[in-house]
Amino acid sequence: MQDKDWSQKYRPSSIEDVILPKKVSQSVLKIVKNRGGLPLLFHGRPGCGKTTVAKLINPANTLYINGTCENSVNMVRELERKCAPLTLDGGRRLVLLDEADYLSKDAQAALRGTVETLSVTNDFVMTANEYNKLIDPLLSRFYSISFEFENSKPAREKMAARLRTIAESEGYRDVSDQQLTEIVDFHFPDMRRMVKTLQYQLQFPN
Repeated sequence: MQDKDWSQKYRPSSIEDVILPKKVSQSVLKIVKNRGGLPLLFHGRPGCGKTTVAKLINPANTLYINGTCENSVNMVRELERKCAPLTLDGGRRLVLLDEADYLSKDAQAALRGTVETLSVTNDFVMTANEYNKLIDPLLSRFYSISFEFENSKPAREKMAARLRTIAESEGYRDVSDQQLTEIVDFHFPDMRRMVKTLQYQLQFPN
């Protein structure tokens, strides 16, 4: 069944397709090329590609944990049980702790040792909108990468071009440059909200 939500339907399928600050893109691609090994923290405002990029680092072998729902010490204990064994193919597993800023303080404290113990065969990536909610001893175990965009014309043009590609893929070929520019200006740098706004404006015009 085809996804009706354009922000999901047109989610990038490779890191190169994600609109990112140049430094972020270069850093992540280097890490992927080196096949992980470094715990990472992606932080920045919502809708900037943190979770999308994290899911694309090792898509064939990623354990996804939603920190808004699974945020207790019990989650950490279950993590130890799930990730202690080797993967079926012997490769590294990526543990994605999405929205890690929602983890309880006790869970964060327990996670410190778990990350170190399991890092032999697992890579860890945390995402956070407000990384200042994470305790310092946990932050010190992760390399931090900021997904904050510089408010630049090239970045806005790329976002507008992406919106146009999505609109044309859905059969809307008469979208004006002004409409796209207004969407980008209003929601920058939240690409997810841009796509949702585009979908609403085209499917439910005034």
